[in-house]
This record gives sequence, C-alpha cells and structure tokens, in this order.
Amino acid sequence: MRLARDQKLVIASTTLDMMLEGIFVTLPSISALWPFVGPSSIPLVLLTVPIGTLIGNLTLGRVADLVGRKRAYIAMLLIYAIGATLVVTSNSLSWLLSGLLVAQVAIGGEVPIVLSYIVESAPLELREVLVVLITNVGNAGAALAAGIAYATGTISVATERAWLAGLIVAAIGILAFTRSMVPESLPWSSVPAKARGHMQVVGSGMGVLVIMLVAMGISSVLTFGYLALDVGPALFPSISNKLIFLYFAGELVGGLVAAALVGRLGSKKFVLASFLGGLATSIAAIPAVELGNVGAFMAVLAINGVFTETVWASRNVLESTTFPTSSRATGISVVRLVPYLIWSAILYPMLSLSPEAYLTFASALWALGAAAGIAWYFRGIEVIGMPLLMLPEDLRRALRSRVRS
Repeated sequence: MRLARDQKLVIASTTLDMMLEGIFVTLPSISALWPFVGPSSIPLVLLTVPIGTLIGNLTLGRVADLVGRKRAYIAMLLIYAIGATLVVTSNSLSWLLSGLLVAQVAIGGEVPIVLSYIVESAPLELREVLVVLITNVGNAGAALAAGIAYATGTISVATERAWLAGLIVAAIGILAFTRSMVPESLPWSSVPAKARGHMQVVGSGMGVLVIMLVAMGISSVLTFGYLALDVGPALFPSISNKLIFLYFAGELVGGLVAAALVGRLGSKKFVLASFLGGLATSIAAIPAVELGNVGAFMAVLAINGVFTETVWASRNVLESTTFPTSSRATGISVVRLVPYLIWSAILYPMLSLSPEAYLTFASALWALGAAAGIAWYFRGIEVIGMPLLMLPEDLRRALRSRVRS
C-alpha cells in the first residue's frame, strides 16, 4: 500500500516521539540512584510520574481537541526540552524533582495527542497495526536509556548523565524538525468548531464502555508503574537498571506479538488473552520471590513485560478508536485520569510492602483487568476495521449496531 506524504510524516514523527517518551519514562528510576537522592527521597522522585502524567493528561489532551493536534504537539516538545534541561543539569533534589515533574507532564499529554494523530492519519487497514508498532517504539527508547544507564552507571554518574543528555538532545533536535513538517489532522480540521472538545456520554452503553476502559487502565497502569519502575529502584536498588532493561526488552517483544495478532484475533479476544497472560505470569512470580530464586523472578518479569505490552497495545487501540474525533484526546485523557489518581494516592504505602505482598496485590490488579476484558468481550464493541468515528452521533450508531448484533 502506498502512503501519502502527509501520512509518512505523521508516522515518522510519532515514531520518533515515542522513542523520546521511552527515554523519559526511565528517568525517574535511573535518577533515583544519583548521589544527591537519599533512600528516603526515592518515593518522592517516583511520585513525579503519576502527578506529572496526570497534569499532562488533563491539560495537553484537552488542548489537542480544542485548538488542534499540531499546536499541542509543538507545545509538548517545548515542555520536554525544559524538563530535560532541568534533569540533566540538576545537582540537588529540588532541581531534579522540578525537571522530572515537567518531563512527566509532557509524557502525560503525549499519549492522547500521538494516538489521535495516528488513528486520524493511518489507512483503515493499517490503523491498529500502526498504533501498536509506533507506541511500541517507546519500549525501545526505554530499553536504550536503561542500557546506557546500566553500562555507564558503573563508571560514574557524570558519565551516565552525559550519555543520557546527548541522547535526549539528539532526539529533541530531530523531533523539532519533523514536527514542524507534520500537517494538522484532516479529520480534526473537518469537525465543526462548535463540536471540537465536546465530550458527551451517549446512551447507557457508552457509560459501560468507559467504566470497562477505566478498569483496564487501573489494572495496567498500576502494575506497569510499580513492577517496572517503582519496586525495582525502591526494593532492589543494586539491580534496578538491569530489571528495567529486562522488563522493557520483554515489552518490546510484546509489541511485535501484538502487531502480528491484534488484527487476526480481533480487539475483544486479544485484550482478554493479554490480561489473562499477565495474570498468570504475575501469580508465577510469587513463588519465585518466596524461594529467593532471582533468576526465575527475572525470567518471569521479562515474560510479564510481554503481556504488559500486549495489554497496553490493546488499550491504545480501544481508547483511540472508541471515542469520536471531536473528543478523542479528551476521552483518552479522561479514561486515564482515575488510574493516575489512584497511583498517586497509594504510592507511599505500596513501597512499604514486601515483594510477596506487592506481587499478591499486583495479581489482584491483573484479575481486575481480566474481569474488564471479559466484560468487554460480551458488552464492548469490536473496533478492528470499524470506520473512524467523527462525532458523538457516530458513536451512538455504533452502540446501536452492537446491541442489534
């Protein structure tokens, strides 16, 4: 299939963008080991992730619906640059926290903007595959950053920071060029001005869909955040970077698996299988920890990363295609609001749990996601191959069609 020039630009820019996001995702866990961050301050460093993401979701996601994808896209890169500068030049905890918080705001706004850009630009037959493959590049960025930290951190923190700074500067420089060339989303431009940003829950079925999506979000956000980025540096600081690398390597593989299977299985079967696989690996990790078998735990961790990515891939597909163009970025942001609020509220007590207790809690969260996956299988809509929804009335028709079928 031949892609138009504008489609190629959007694909190239969003791919590079997700690489940058992956690098920034690892910064709180990597910087938590820097000399001026004491053990008692690690939870504070990690708390910048849900708070910053929450702020970014609520602001930039909404802006993308009101004033356009491209303007929000450019603003997000500026926020990234400010956050990166503060982080790599920090020599105190307060300076570091400020930089991490600003960077996480950019990450929070990035997901609704990038997902909206992809689904509104991609050909229908490639839409879901591109959503999965492009967002999976974030795992490559995270694995790259973790690999650099793992390799250079043994030399000195200054060397580690220098390599990370060079990587970030190069990525932002390239993105400044590609983003300037990306056109505004044509579907968004075709939405009447008075309808842009109008969020409407139409019919009782839509409320049920949002509840299911929120439950999936709670399950995947909390298990991803704690297992990959929070528990590692807080409870296993000596192998923190190694755990992060293994986890994101597993997620990178999971993205390739998702791209190959999501279209064949359909969104309903795929999301259910992903949550059930994550639940199984989370339960399997409990005896590995109890027996003190670090090798077995790391193997299970990597496999869990595969299922974590297939879950996130299926959520990205569901969220980006369920909401209409008029409120797509807002809808994605609203669904992710509750998970990050919960994450912020329970971070401190969670870090005091033993590994066994944490994994039991994580397994319960995976069970919640599996329950939501079962509910979506029976009450949700099949989004693979579904035409792009533009306005709330299009969603209303899709829900009526689901009921008749």
